[in-house]
Amino acid sequence: MDDKIVEEIEQSGVNNAPEYKLVSSASSSEKNHPQLSDNEVITLITSPIMPSEETIPPANNDENNERENEKSEQRKMPVVYQLRHGAEVASKKIGSGCTRYWSSTCSVDTVKQKLPIITWLPNYRLKTLKCDLIAGLTVGLTVIPQGMAYAALAGLELQYGLYSAFLGSFIYCLMGTSKDITMGPTAIMSILVHTYAADPWKVHEEGAENTTNVTLAVLLTFACGIVQLLMSLFKLGFLVRYISHPVITGFTSAAAIVIATTQLKKLFGLKAPKGFFPTIITIFRDIKQTKVFDITLGLCCMIVLFLLKFAKERWTKSKEGDKMYIKILRKILWFAGTGRNVIIVVVTASIAYAITDIEIPVEERPLTLTRNITGGLPPFRLPDFTYHNGNRTIEFPELLEALGSGLAVVPLMAFLESVAIAKAFGRKNRYKVDPSQELLTVGVSNFLSSFVSSYPITGSFGRSAVNAQSNVMTPMGGVFTGTVVLLALQFLSDAFQYIPSAALGAVIIMAVMNLFDFAAMRHIWHVNKLDVFPLAVTFFCCFWHIAYGIMIGIGVSLLVLLAAHVRPKAKTEKTGDITTIKIGRGLDYPGAEYIEDKLQDEADKGDCKIVILDCENVTNLDYSAAEAIYHGAEALHHVNISLKICGLMEKHEKMLKRQNVIKYHVKFYDDTEEAILDTIPSEEQV
Repeated sequence: MDDKIVEEIEQSGVNNAPEYKLVSSASSSEKNHPQLSDNEVITLITSPIMPSEETIPPANNDENNERENEKSEQRKMPVVYQLRHGAEVASKKIGSGCTRYWSSTCSVDTVKQKLPIITWLPNYRLKTLKCDLIAGLTVGLTVIPQGMAYAALAGLELQYGLYSAFLGSFIYCLMGTSKDITMGPTAIMSILVHTYAADPWKVHEEGAENTTNVTLAVLLTFACGIVQLLMSLFKLGFLVRYISHPVITGFTSAAAIVIATTQLKKLFGLKAPKGFFPTIITIFRDIKQTKVFDITLGLCCMIVLFLLKFAKERWTKSKEGDKMYIKILRKILWFAGTGRNVIIVVVTASIAYAITDIEIPVEERPLTLTRNITGGLPPFRLPDFTYHNGNRTIEFPELLEALGSGLAVVPLMAFLESVAIAKAFGRKNRYKVDPSQELLTVGVSNFLSSFVSSYPITGSFGRSAVNAQSNVMTPMGGVFTGTVVLLALQFLSDAFQYIPSAALGAVIIMAVMNLFDFAAMRHIWHVNKLDVFPLAVTFFCCFWHIAYGIMIGIGVSLLVLLAAHVRPKAKTEKTGDITTIKIGRGLDYPGAEYIEDKLQDEADKGDCKIVILDCENVTNLDYSAAEAIYHGAEALHHVNISLKICGLMEKHEKMLKRQNVIKYHVKFYDDTEEAILDTIPSEEQV
């Protein structure tokens, strides 16, 4: 029987199967099993043995064994193969990470977030279009004279102010999160361009207007956009938080005075070198050469601008019970006050056209006029990355070197100015502004604007206020603003040569007056007198040099910030043989030595048996601080003083243990009471 069974098994190939159990009828009967037929025995024999639950190894063990085998094989591999294997693993992880990033980036929600126009455009109505059209036209009439004036302030020809005023408005309509913001040239950006993009390869005659290198100015716009896009990509917008409000107040207030002073030469009809002090000296020295028509026209323009602004703020608010003609007069007065710059430019240009023969020499003209500007739309092309100065070609690296710290300061100031204005109007009109999206929008605006020969742009507070007062409903108003600028470039460029320089100087002076914020200075003094120090340093250094003033002010502000980290608050209390040191803030490398000195002082005194380091308020701890505590524990251990640390976060406690402070019998507790109670048994034993 058994031989027959074995034969059948061999014929069926069961011998090749892993782990099969041969059971005979005899063995079955010995175990009191019922007698089985031959077929049943064969079926039983050919069935694999299923291990019991007790003998089933957990799946994790197999996985762990495989991992250990892989690790052992990797250890046996040569270094080159290990590096290759590591590179393959890293490339796979990077690839999967990129896949996840692009899948999230290309999602519908992300596209809506990056292009807010997709959200509000489906709800756009005819009433909304009417409000946006009126606001856009009003801002457009405001930005034309302002843009030309700011271009003159930047040391560029007037058309560059208009080149900077249209494309940013179109882009902000697509990507902006504030309905009130208008993108374009501003006084702050203009003075920064005049500072950082000054032509270092040409010697300009005293009083020359166009002293800024166009290639540098446009390249600065391109670099500004790249830096802002990188900041948006790597989420570095937080860097602007290190530019404190006192530094900004000091800079803008000083810039207002510097800008207004440098425009005085246009009012007097004089030529003066760039800079605050040289301009003041030249005006006092050459005061007798003042042109009567220029000073008269300039002062009249300033008075009219002031009166129109005052009338707009005082008498344009509607009141209950106003008659129809009163309402009409208020509306007319509001439009006159809002478009006061346009009125001044148009009226003065008309006067200059009537009394000036454009063919006579500049010195013999009764009024000093702006130079003839290049008409038409700018070509859309990449900025120049080289500059030809006579027979010499200046390459891209040297151009970047000439821009210097402007590559960092201008992008930060542009983003800071824009997001501050957007938040201000968001709070006022009760809508939410996304700072990260604003950074991306400003970056894209500057990057693409460099293709139309623009200098750096940002949000304008004055024009944004006009936009809000004009009851703009969506960012679509910027499209109409940009369209007005394009039409002016195409059809009105020949008329711009009749604009008097004194009129543009008056427009700039009246525009920057609001930048001087004496109320903010007084408020800073009242709240925290220490913050007046970086404010004052920034304010006075900007009179010497705008660029250096900003950098010095930021540096001083950071030093004030770090001063608190160098000497962290540590309150010492002594009760019997126990000394408690309560740390009032986080511990990092500037204050590490201070804490180490505190512990060393207690070791040198030797008048206690236990030192309790209360770290309840410690929120951060770095390597330098951990090392300082280690050395302090070592010093205390040598004089038989126990160190107990309480209130420390779990991750910081693990950090100190990895630093091996327990080598000196340092103990950790949840609070000071527990640490003190732990000393009582040891005292009773003593």
